[in-house]
Amino acid sequence: MDKKIILCVDDEPIILNSLKQELSQYFSDSMIIEVAESGEEGLETIDFFREKGKEVVVIISDYIMPQMRGDEFLIEAHRLLPNCMKILLTGQASLEGVTNAVNQTNLYRYISKPWSTKDLLMTVETAIANYEKDKTLKSQNKQIQASIRYAERIQNAVLPSPNYLSELFPNHFVFHIPKDIVSGDFYWCREENNKIIIAVADCTGHGVPGAFMSLIGHQLLNRAVIDKKIYSPEKILDNINQAIRDVWNGERARFHEGMEMAICVIDKEENKISFAGARRPICVVQNNTKFNHVKGDRLGTDGKEDAVYTKHEFEIEPNTQIYLYSDGYQDQFGGKDDRRFMSKNLRALIRKMSENTMKEQLEQVETTFNDWKGSHVQIDDVLVVGVKV
Repeated sequence: MDKKIILCVDDEPIILNSLKQELSQYFSDSMIIEVAESGEEGLETIDFFREKGKEVVVIISDYIMPQMRGDEFLIEAHRLLPNCMKILLTGQASLEGVTNAVNQTNLYRYISKPWSTKDLLMTVETAIANYEKDKTLKSQNKQIQASIRYAERIQNAVLPSPNYLSELFPNHFVFHIPKDIVSGDFYWCREENNKIIIAVADCTGHGVPGAFMSLIGHQLLNRAVIDKKIYSPEKILDNINQAIRDVWNGERARFHEGMEMAICVIDKEENKISFAGARRPICVVQNNTKFNHVKGDRLGTDGKEDAVYTKHEFEIEPNTQIYLYSDGYQDQFGGKDDRRFMSKNLRALIRKMSENTMKEQLEQVETTFNDWKGSHVQIDDVLVVGVKV
């Protein structure tokens, strides 16, 4: 295994010799000790090892040096080697110099001259250990991020494709912003038996746990509608609730993961829309004037208990538009008073923008959300779906 580098920088040869001797005796099996007599030479040494693919793990630098002070050298070294551990070793550093090193180089430690050999060796040893730990964590994080990105591709592949949505609803929009890379909010759509069934769901949690639950939700919707040929929204919800009970089986006493869901069935032959919601609502705008908001039932679909879901029906009238959404939009904090957006404001936005095209509505939904959120952290997955029947 290639040895890694400890670089010592000081303009006094006697100091460099002492450092090299003490460090070599202790780290000879695992490290190469290199020295440089100025900041400029130190940067050249760093460039040399970078070209050779060698790792400089620790830099120990004096402060008072000609042409380039120690803090200035460490700032440049940090730009080249941001993960390297930096130690300032001097007896004459100013408060300003130490502050610069701390703020701009992530300084690991300041050691005064004359130093204690035991203290120096212990400091370097812990610095090396922290370097390796950080390196391992970064590698693991990179692997985790890669896995999550792959999971994102899987989740996107499961969602209805834009082309399929456009076939069913030539005029529609989807505003879907995961809090993390993957989402616990999802939408589902299917045409069966001359009916179009569309669902929006908000799974317990967000990120990876929510995303796993969303895949279960997709499968349960497929099973209810495609396999079992259930086309009434309240019966679909009931079937999903029972299926989630079976998914958790004996674990349901300890785990209550499930989902809130709104399901809408559009039957153009019967000229009607039927809706049922498990803690999620629907907004229906007709003729640009008639506005209906129906809350879902208070029970979600988590399999904890038997639930009876209510079916609501609407006649399809000219220019009928349907809006389904999770709670992420209305729960987002923002605005000048740092408060939630609130469901009433989301309903008012829907009512106001419904006269516009779906493309314009998407722009309004996005702009309003971003303006409201501002610099605040997004607190949940966000999903709003609008379709024109």
